[in-house]
Amino acid sequence: MNAPWNNEDLRRAFDADFDALVSFASRSKARVGFAYLRADGQADLGRPLDARISARMTHVFALAQMRGIEGASHLVSHGLAALTGPLRAANGSWYAEVVPTSETSATPVPRAILSQRAQSAMIGAAAAAILAGHEDARTLLDDLDRDQDTRWWDPSYGAVRENIDAASGKRSPLRRLSTNLDTAQAYLAAWEATGQRVWFDRARSIVRLVGEVAARCGFALPDFYDEEWRPLPPSCEQPPLELIRPGDTLPGLGFKAVRLIGQTHAILTRMGETPCLWMLDTATALYDRALADGWTDQGIGGIIYTRDPTGVVAAPQRMHWVVCEAASAARVLAELVEPDRADDLAVDYARAVAWADSHARAGAGRWIHEIAPDGTVSMHVWEGRPDALTAARMLARGAAPIDLTVTGATARAAAAAHRSSVA
Repeated sequence: MNAPWNNEDLRRAFDADFDALVSFASRSKARVGFAYLRADGQADLGRPLDARISARMTHVFALAQMRGIEGASHLVSHGLAALTGPLRAANGSWYAEVVPTSETSATPVPRAILSQRAQSAMIGAAAAAILAGHEDARTLLDDLDRDQDTRWWDPSYGAVRENIDAASGKRSPLRRLSTNLDTAQAYLAAWEATGQRVWFDRARSIVRLVGEVAARCGFALPDFYDEEWRPLPPSCEQPPLELIRPGDTLPGLGFKAVRLIGQTHAILTRMGETPCLWMLDTATALYDRALADGWTDQGIGGIIYTRDPTGVVAAPQRMHWVVCEAASAARVLAELVEPDRADDLAVDYARAVAWADSHARAGAGRWIHEIAPDGTVSMHVWEGRPDALTAARMLARGAAPIDLTVTGATARAAAAAHRSSVA
């Protein structure tokens, strides 16, 4: 297919931006783990150590190591040291945030929580580290697996829970679709790293739940649900999180769901198992709804963040992760649909990449996380540039097979390059 992701010039540009992104992200290295990175490239050492950010940076550096970037292996080891030491709670789980007191110890923040959002990032980081050759990460992944069984996996719905109060052990009734999508993504990487089928089966279970939720919600996805996976009404007491309010829908979640459903479909096909009939229809419906609800030609264009239950734009900010997911969703879905539709998706991909280049990048490797409708930098959710993983995944995906995660595809390419070099 003559698609933009097969274009060599674009591939070289993405490779250069990936390398620059890793260089910029490496500035986040702190005494323990990786700190919150400000827009000026300085680490904000006044913040607690955030387990999710530290894990996601570790994942980026594992990708960088597999791509042959010098010094990345040391950064992976540095990240693993934080995940296996100061972030561990006495009960065997992991804190979402701590204040390091030494390179091997830390104090939990007041009202500390245990967080599946953080743990999903740790699972992805551990899996990537294993694929990069860090065998000590296997123990970390085994420990995370046990904690998933003990605290987070909810077999009654085939999905994961959200938060636990560290002091009381009380579980939050809140469920978030975004957390489950992140978890499914991490589970797929863990399956690639270990070959243990349980990781894939749980990822598939989450994807199934997402499909059921999507059908009930008319394929416009809210993020917040109760314990029985009913969308929280706008009148509930749940406060907004990251500009997301109960009842609001997020086109970005739709795009992420498309990518994961499409990848699961492709993996099942590769394994000789028949994908469920609903998968492709649901992925297509989710993509069409996310594009219709999200893309706007007003102002700077791009994809808006949220809409309220009546369809009115609630948060008009443009998030870098959303446009990256839009491009990745178009890339994955194009491999599964008829040629005419695939051509349209290639146009969507090119448009998303062009918009990101014009509005979400401040320079090579410097992705602006949040953009206001007038094109200026917005800081309601992201005060700086602490996340490099979303952009890194899009840049590294390229023409890689969709039946692999970006992590798995990067590991396969690294192995092929090594075999070629010793042949």
